[in-house]
Amino acid sequence: MLSLKLKSYDTPHHQSISLMKTIKTAQPSLDNQTSTMPQSGRLRQVLMLAISLCMLQIGFGIITPIFPYYIAALGVGATELGVLAASFALSRIAFAGPLGGLSDSRGRKPVMLAALLGFASANVMYAFAPNIWVMILARAIEGAVSAGFYPAANAYMSDVTIPTNRCTGMGYLSMGNMVGFIIGPTAGGIMAQFLGIRLPFLVAAVSTIGTLVALYVLVTEPKISENQFHETNPQVNLREVFGRHKHSYFALAVALFGNMFAIRILEVAFLIDALTRFGVIPIQISLFFGIIGIITLLGNLGFGHLSDRIGRKWLIVFGCVISSCAMFVFMLSSTVTGFYLGGAVLGIGLSMRGPTIQALIGDLTDDEAYGKVMGAYGAVSNSAYVVGPILGGRLYDTTGNCVSSLALAGTISLVGAITTSLELSDSVPDDAD
Repeated sequence: MLSLKLKSYDTPHHQSISLMKTIKTAQPSLDNQTSTMPQSGRLRQVLMLAISLCMLQIGFGIITPIFPYYIAALGVGATELGVLAASFALSRIAFAGPLGGLSDSRGRKPVMLAALLGFASANVMYAFAPNIWVMILARAIEGAVSAGFYPAANAYMSDVTIPTNRCTGMGYLSMGNMVGFIIGPTAGGIMAQFLGIRLPFLVAAVSTIGTLVALYVLVTEPKISENQFHETNPQVNLREVFGRHKHSYFALAVALFGNMFAIRILEVAFLIDALTRFGVIPIQISLFFGIIGIITLLGNLGFGHLSDRIGRKWLIVFGCVISSCAMFVFMLSSTVTGFYLGGAVLGIGLSMRGPTIQALIGDLTDDEAYGKVMGAYGAVSNSAYVVGPILGGRLYDTTGNCVSSLALAGTISLVGAITTSLELSDSVPDDAD
């Protein structure tokens, strides 16, 4: 299912790809291979990056279960919450290119340090935000942080490894991301329950500063040659690449959009609805996200092996269908038990289609084009991240409930299922569409 070509950390599903490959295939140790830095320090660099990524993912996740309560405290509605969520993706789109170029010209480490400082500052802004506009600004800063840190860390790993041990290094980064993805929302809900909705941000800020200091001391800037730079940044004609399997690439884009759209609708319309309809408390929301995270992580591993054995297409199709069913479970839920059940169903659907979509993209794409192709799919993901929260929030404010938002998310997931079932071949990598 998985390949060494992972070049994107847009979502936790993307992040798990190299982790599963590392588990699946025995790779040489980082300390037993030559690369651009001394062997004695290489593993330390990798572990520090993994810890940094974990801390960022925890920080990004902490706010998710707190958002609905913060919005209520500020006296604004779901539309504003949607704009708040969308500002992250808009900022990430705007800063991805400039910060990627900066990490190439000025170095990976300075960009990562600046990103951590920006992330700490954003959390301080959250903690003392007097209105929604300050929160939107803080969220936009976090989007820029994401656009800077993740690609720089990924590029750093490529700089200090060689093909025979690169997947091992990427596996450490993926593990850090997935651990943070599970811990973040869970910790956020627990801290909000016992410490209030503002103090968790100060905890995140302090821990980020500690991570920044450790990264500054323990991680050294890799030295790469001009040849290495051009080898990792080849000139690629995307129109030609997509033209080879245009129907398959299109179907995967539809499925990926539906994947991200459903998640973002959930974070806005459904969480506010759960707060008003069920009276959920922060610790219950943390349990909800913990259920999704754990099931997704375990499912990524199991379904990853399954897709290698039976093929990609039908896992994507059924993953879309199951995710759609989860939206309707949420819509029909009348108790907190239904709230948790829907989360479990959604976790299964996400773990079936998320990594399998990524793997099929890897199957279709040559090594030299993979980074550019993933950048294009990152734009698809970000567009869902922008449209989903804003539309979901607006529909909630208009109707007073989450039914229309969830029905829309479920319908788009079904469109993804229909599109992939019709457009994907059972042996796509061998067929030019």
